[in-house]
Amino acid sequence: MRPTVLLPQRISGISGGRGGGGDGAPLGGPLMPTAQLFVWLLIGGLTMFFAALCSAAIVRIGIDGRTFLLPPIIWVNTGILVLSSVLLGWAQWRVLKGREVEPKGLRALGAATALGVLFMGGQAVAWYQLAQQGVFLSSSPAAGFFYVLTAAHGVHVVGGLIALAVLWSVRRRGMTFRRRLGPVATYWHFLTFVWLALVIVLQTR
Repeated sequence: MRPTVLLPQRISGISGGRGGGGDGAPLGGPLMPTAQLFVWLLIGGLTMFFAALCSAAIVRIGIDGRTFLLPPIIWVNTGILVLSSVLLGWAQWRVLKGREVEPKGLRALGAATALGVLFMGGQAVAWYQLAQQGVFLSSSPAAGFFYVLTAAHGVHVVGGLIALAVLWSVRRRGMTFRRRLGPVATYWHFLTFVWLALVIVLQTR
């Protein structure tokens, strides 16, 4: 009689069948999905990056003073971004609550994305208003840090908008949509918290 060879039925990160999800996590295992892990590593790196910039800004602006007033539209932009994050969180709750991707959740996702685009437009207006006042990158340390911090944040917001657009493109594929929604929402909420911290720093006198 020929010996029987038993092959393992669970292969980590290969099968996309039931329980695997095809996202790089072991079948039935407790490990964090690859996308979520990547986002948390990205957030860790960005936290150190923005913390270093903010520390330098606080010290330098504290010495030289803030030589200009923030454009009033900054507060409007702040409200827009916070509302966008709230809507995305609500969309995440609606999507994860049910078995299917609900129209209300998709509308909230679309509204959150549109507000993100509006936020970027508002930031361009803020830059334009400062330029009209004669405040440029080289005008003072405070002005320089304003442009550098808002530009760095804006670049990452654009990345978040691209992720939201990709998420929207797979909205009809339920499981794929759910797997990607969590990491994208986590990243977007992080950018909102970073912006709130930047506004506080830029208010330093």
